Amino acid sequence: MLIVGVDAVAVESDLVSGRLACPGCGVGLRPWGHARERELRSRAGNQRRVPRRSMCAGCGVTHVLLAEDGLVRRRDAVADIGDALTAKAAGSGHRPIAARVGLPAATVRGWLRRFAEVAERVRAHFTWWAVALDPMFGAVTPAGSSFADAVAAIGAAASAAVRRLGPRPAWQVASVLSGGGLLSNTSCPWVAPG
Repeated sequence: MLIVGVDAVAVESDLVSGRLACPGCGVGLRPWGHARERELRSRAGNQRRVPRRSMCAGCGVTHVLLAEDGLVRRRDAVADIGDALTAKAAGSGHRPIAARVGLPAATVRGWLRRFAEVAERVRAHFTWWAVALDPMFGAVTPAGSSFADAVAAIGAAASAAVRRLGPRPAWQVASVLSGGGLLSNTSCPWVAPG
């Protein structure tokens, strides 16, 4: 899985011209068909997509190219998930959050539980990225809980990314910096920084 931009035409151009590199070995990727059709649910409107698949010219590993407005193995837009995480960090419960984002309470509860399980790793990972993107970055002020601290670290890393790389939606930055694995169910969801 490789996180790419949301502009499918630009992604295709980058893929065909060899500007996308394998996350494993760094060699250029080449087109290799398409993955199965997926739906991305969003308050802004659902979208049906057929993600591009690529193959590494070096190691032969295939990768699905996932747009940065989603997360690996999640059907919902990262912006909606991020809004839910931010609301939870501010003290809201899963039912009011679910009502606000217009999704089943069980879906939102699943996001919040998974994030709570990995909150300390998320905090450490995104704090590292905040400093890597902005070496003059100061300390992240504790927010009162590991959950809230992790959300604050994501915000700090997103702010550092915007200062260094230009405007982007904060939760799309979170998707990119976590390799789409922000809520991953694997034991080590992120590409190692550095």
